[in-house]
Amino acid sequence: MSCENGDKNGHNGIDSKDCIIPLEVSSSPVIPSTELYSDLTEVHVDFKDFFGIGEPQKVSPQFTLKLTKLTYLPKVDDPRRDWVASVAVPAFLTHRAHNKVRNFATVGTGAGLDAIAATDIFDLECLAITDLHQAVVDAAAENIRNATACVGKFRLIAGAGDILAPLATESVKYDLIYENLPNIPLSPGHAIDAGQTSSTYVPWRFEDITSTATENLLALHFLALRQAKQVLSPTGAVISSIGGRVPLAALLKMASEAGYRAEILTYTWKIQSEPEEVIGGYKKNQEDGHGPFYFYPANVLERTFGCLDPAVAGARAAEIEELLLKHRIDASVAYELHRNGLVIGHTVAIVRSTPM
Repeated sequence: MSCENGDKNGHNGIDSKDCIIPLEVSSSPVIPSTELYSDLTEVHVDFKDFFGIGEPQKVSPQFTLKLTKLTYLPKVDDPRRDWVASVAVPAFLTHRAHNKVRNFATVGTGAGLDAIAATDIFDLECLAITDLHQAVVDAAAENIRNATACVGKFRLIAGAGDILAPLATESVKYDLIYENLPNIPLSPGHAIDAGQTSSTYVPWRFEDITSTATENLLALHFLALRQAKQVLSPTGAVISSIGGRVPLAALLKMASEAGYRAEILTYTWKIQSEPEEVIGGYKKNQEDGHGPFYFYPANVLERTFGCLDPAVAGARAAEIEELLLKHRIDASVAYELHRNGLVIGHTVAIVRSTPM
């Protein structure tokens, strides 16, 4: 049975058995992931297969993404591992149900897939994309122009820089800002421009950051919310895509401390991409006194969420989190299990924040 229709077909149970695709354990220990270090210069995307939302209305059915050495590699062959396909798109659709979005910005766009999805889902007048590196932004802008069938019908702003800094020079106020910023501080001696470091950030910040954000590795999300107040429209919102490796209460507290009313918009799960680097990064930070940080066996997440629509799961997020408590494993244990072949996953919360 496919999970494509989820609760639209009437199913609303949390531990459905009929939607499970077994996730096998490898027979031998894994080697370090190379997902972050690809030599690919382009990937091809089939809109319907990748996004899973039917035929596109404003985007070409098939398109090619150009990549740079610094561009985060989209998981076009495995949408369950991809942040845009499995997390951002359901959140955009959920937000659209009760909100008009004319001006949309994405922070840390990578290859531009989130912007391409937003172009098809919303009726945009202005689309803004940012990333840390100019080469990444330039490639993403070209990808958006090549993929969209409505070139010239909206304004495209593309800027490189730190968090929302590229938007500060524009006069546009945004109805929706989407951010999926990294959580793991870059280790000493590693350069942010030495390859694909999309899971990490330079930790030396001059701003005041609350202990909630610091202890839970949510610093960039906190700073994005603080900065967003300068560029949001009066009724605008920020949706933060955050891997749920800390309690949901910590995510909501972080947003509140940044001066927002926050809610869990959607709740879902994904297989951990780049597990060697990411789980290993959380393990190190946990050993340094942060966290703890939690992961789950991927088959447990698949069984627990079943065919539940992400918006419905968002409304029931606290209940689902409670059900998962007995299955959670901290970063150190998760790393060892990963090294022994277990497929590891984590929950993902989309936190929608509106200024107080």
